[in-house]
Amino acid sequence: MSKREPGPDIIRCLAFFFVVLFHSFLNNGYYYEPQAGAAMWVWGSVRWLSTANNGLFLMLTGYLQSGKSTYKACRHGLASVLLGYVLASLASIPIRQFAMGEAETLWTWVQRFFSFRGVYYGWYVGMYVGLALLMPFLNRGLSQIHTIQSFCFLLAVLIAITALPGALPFPVGSNYWRSLYPITYYCLGAFVKRRKPATPPWIGLFLACLLALGLGAATVISTDGALNEAFSQEFGDLWIVCICLCLFLSLYRLRLSPHAARLAAFLSGGCYGAYLLSHLLDAWVYRLFPQWHTPGKYWILLLAVTLPIFICSLMVGKLLSTVTGQILRTRRMRHANSQ
Repeated sequence: MSKREPGPDIIRCLAFFFVVLFHSFLNNGYYYEPQAGAAMWVWGSVRWLSTANNGLFLMLTGYLQSGKSTYKACRHGLASVLLGYVLASLASIPIRQFAMGEAETLWTWVQRFFSFRGVYYGWYVGMYVGLALLMPFLNRGLSQIHTIQSFCFLLAVLIAITALPGALPFPVGSNYWRSLYPITYYCLGAFVKRRKPATPPWIGLFLACLLALGLGAATVISTDGALNEAFSQEFGDLWIVCICLCLFLSLYRLRLSPHAARLAAFLSGGCYGAYLLSHLLDAWVYRLFPQWHTPGKYWILLLAVTLPIFICSLMVGKLLSTVTGQILRTRRMRHANSQ
């Protein structure tokens, strides 16, 4: 885009904050607590809201990349993603091997590296690489949809086969196509880019929180105590898709002052690297405060641990992004000079 919009930067930062928040529940004892009472309803709702992290990233990808129809246009972004993964893996693997008790053979680490497990949350990188390779074809297909009715029909079909089957505690349709949810989010982002719907921010934020509270209530009501018995949702299921859509529509057109927009752009640039390396703090810092691993004290963990992890990860991620960008710029300059 000719002029950088602050809305996507805000969405990217929010999505990464949701990543850190979502992973905090893996480390604060939430999954071992009885799913009962007002505190678990509130924190369960917060957890459901944070589940929007993946969908927000994917919608943002569709919003920003849907106009590119050639591999040349997508190549730079893919190179940055892959190089960032390589550098993050080179930093992460020794720490996990020697400092975090994940002692493995060299061959095991080689296998993990090439299967996008060189960093703990590397599954997203593998998923994104596949999506990036499909982008030119997806974009060419979307460019041939000329009417709003046809585009809405495509979205309805994608939601029906990827999001609807997991909408309720009992089966609704076939589960076969649920793993295609990244394409659903990508097309939703592309649709928003094309139509530019205007939604008052407070409406989308209110609806997203209302849906999260509803999911939190459904979780508490649908179980006798164990979370594995409760109503569950995955990243691509219908109610999570609705939360993502509400948040995205609330924020993508948001305007900021020039100083705030520059800050958002700066922080946004560190989100990818922060995502790749945030586990190194997740797996260590929460262990230092076992006294706060109870629902009544999760708010202390949020302020004293989760927020600092978010900020520190962004700074490390920004450093990784800077190094990655410098390597790619140097390579392009050398390539240009050689011709």
